[in-house]
Amino acid sequence: MSSTVQYTGLRVVVRRDSVQRTDQSLGTYEYTGRIALVEENVYVCGQRMLLCPGGGCEPGEDPLAASQRELAEEAGVRATEVELLTTMWRMPAGARTREYLYLARGLTIGEHHRDASEADMELRWVALEEAVAMCGDGRVTEAGTLAAVLLTAQRSPA
Repeated sequence: MSSTVQYTGLRVVVRRDSVQRTDQSLGTYEYTGRIALVEENVYVCGQRMLLCPGGGCEPGEDPLAASQRELAEEAGVRATEVELLTTMWRMPAGARTREYLYLARGLTIGEHHRDASEADMELRWVALEEAVAMCGDGRVTEAGTLAAVLLTAQRSPA
């Protein structure tokens, strides 16, 4: 229903959201930055993993447009601001795959539009501090997600 900044420090912003729950009751949540992660079964690895929403570009598609499309498809999230965090090479000795990592802000949450291969995905909202801890303790192990979380934590709060 509404969101306000309660405190802004050098490395943290505390927000307070007023919400209406699905049962129509009202509530308030206070939190620092959050990151959307999707949990899914990754066939090649043979395990369930936490990843930033993402995927490949369609032929001729701009990487920024692909990031916005994938965020909406997998997480049901739209962003008013998308900033490039970095570009990186995924296993450059074995494949010519360049990855673009983006930070999305000004989020609106709606319905996801996953394809059949993404049917087992679950969206998880994780506090930024917790996501950083997950990178250090082995709960997050995918390289692009590790880089995106740690680069986001380095930036000034949104």
